[in-house]
Amino acid sequence: MRKQTKVVAVASAAALLAIGASMTSFAATGWVEEDGTWYFYDNDGNRVEDTWKKSGDNWYWLDSEEGGAMATEKIIEDDNDIYYVDANGVMVRNSWVKVVNEDQDEDNDPAEYHYYYMQSNGKAYKAPDSSATRFRTIDGKRYAFDTDGIMLYGWVNESSEREGDESDWATEDFVYYLGNWDDGAMKTNWQKIYVHDELEDDDMEHWFNFKANGKKRTNTDEAQEYDEVSINGRKYGFDDRGVMVSQWTLATDSDSSIATRANQWKYFSSPEDGARVTKGWFKVVAPMDDNDNTFRSDYGQVTFASTDAEDESERWYYADGSGNIKVGEIYKIKGKYYGFRPDDDGEDKGGAMLSGLVLMVVDSNGRITRVLDDDVDSDELDALIDGDISVETVQKYNQYPNASLYYFGSDEDSDGAMKTGATTVTVVGEHYHFYLSKTGGAEGRGRGLTGVDDDKYIYKLGCRVEADQDDKYQVVGVAANGAVDINADGVVVQKIESRLMRRWANMDPDEYDYSRHIINTDNESVVMVDMSMPENSVLRYYLVKTSGNIQKIAGSKKDGDDWYFYVKDRAVKLYANNKNLNIKGTDESEKWDTLKDGSTTEGIYVEYLTTGN
Repeated sequence: MRKQTKVVAVASAAALLAIGASMTSFAATGWVEEDGTWYFYDNDGNRVEDTWKKSGDNWYWLDSEEGGAMATEKIIEDDNDIYYVDANGVMVRNSWVKVVNEDQDEDNDPAEYHYYYMQSNGKAYKAPDSSATRFRTIDGKRYAFDTDGIMLYGWVNESSEREGDESDWATEDFVYYLGNWDDGAMKTNWQKIYVHDELEDDDMEHWFNFKANGKKRTNTDEAQEYDEVSINGRKYGFDDRGVMVSQWTLATDSDSSIATRANQWKYFSSPEDGARVTKGWFKVVAPMDDNDNTFRSDYGQVTFASTDAEDESERWYYADGSGNIKVGEIYKIKGKYYGFRPDDDGEDKGGAMLSGLVLMVVDSNGRITRVLDDDVDSDELDALIDGDISVETVQKYNQYPNASLYYFGSDEDSDGAMKTGATTVTVVGEHYHFYLSKTGGAEGRGRGLTGVDDDKYIYKLGCRVEADQDDKYQVVGVAANGAVDINADGVVVQKIESRLMRRWANMDPDEYDYSRHIINTDNESVVMVDMSMPENSVLRYYLVKTSGNIQKIAGSKKDGDDWYFYVKDRAVKLYANNKNLNIKGTDESEKWDTLKDGSTTEGIYVEYLTTGN
């Protein structure tokens, strides 16, 4: 705002009358008016020059440059002091004076006027001989002046020098900001200043903070990217230039173009706020290039996320009490567990809260070491349960067999917390029944369990294995060195497709061990495949319905293709042509309820389940 006091000083009417009255009384000595110009003669009749003369209460300058004429509207330099006389020749005191800047636009000085402040003795404030910047309080505000008495403005160093070019502000020397050329008051606290940013090669507005002594806050530690200070109970960061950092900012390692770990970054809110998120949730833009969490370089600095990202997809993050974001771990917040993406081989940065159905690896300490798929859709889920190795997600899982599915809710904005126990998961409109571990702390809680639950359901990666509606029934193999219980370790579950079993049944029984052609009591040929295993086998077979319930009652069940399943104890047999269970002959090896030797079949099926072949 232009100061109202900064006007050319004008003598009052009373002063003019006093001047006129005294000067008209002058004779050959003293004040003499000649052709409308006032001069002063000494007793010898000589004009007095380059000195002050008083008349009444006012002082007047006799200018040698004008032959001793009384000076008007002019800066006076007298014995290294600066004065100003107004239009009536009166020395100006206790007032601002503005003088047209005749060198405007030269020497990088855009000011239309130069401002001076004349003290009670008429002398202008100016920098001391040492040229050290000294501030004077005028009308409650603080101003600084150069060695010529001109009010300083803009960016100023500690030697009473104004910025020489548009990039001086970014150097450590220029620590004060004194407003525009018609302002000049020293700035303190928060200031939004328009500067030319060489890093962006553009004019930009940045936030700065100035201490009570007027000096800008800035980072002085070469080992860190910014200096962090507490202002009104909130944390702010300032870079080497004094610019308030915002959004994702690299805390250390200023020589690195890209930080390798997400926890090397801190979030300082928007460019209009800037306060660091010291604890709690915050949702910000995480740009998506080829990956959700790719770090970017914006505004000439290394950043993590930016509001002008092409995708502008926001992600949830969480900072602890020290402002460190959670990265690559399952973390308990207010009684609930949340998952946070890990860094990926030093290329893709983590920290974003996981949501939805996620396939990942979690170690014994609750650290998420790898996310294989953070948005498992229905096709990928079906492939995981079916063991379809043509799908990329299944291929990744086969590389990391210790991975498991976790579910973090369907809406990241309303929840995002890890789900446990029996849970219905909706994926693209399709409903799946899951069972997710309730125990184990951060290292085991929430993982999808694999195995047989109370001899009622079979789960794989937490998803209940169910028969397709068209098939009606599904044979499932469960392999384990010990118990097949859902809480046991090392359990392998594999669906055996009915079409595959039918193909096996029609193979040559002399060449394929578990294919049989049997004549029943009605002398009808029965084509069948025997999915029976001995008691000591690590492999068991089950028949499940479309509901996922395990078929426990002995007897035959017809599928959607008019083939029949017979279930008894550990045996599942598929057969065609006739549902009569009576087999001709008394050979124990040919009875339906007799278990096979298994010496060949066991190896075949164990290999199938463990390799997916």
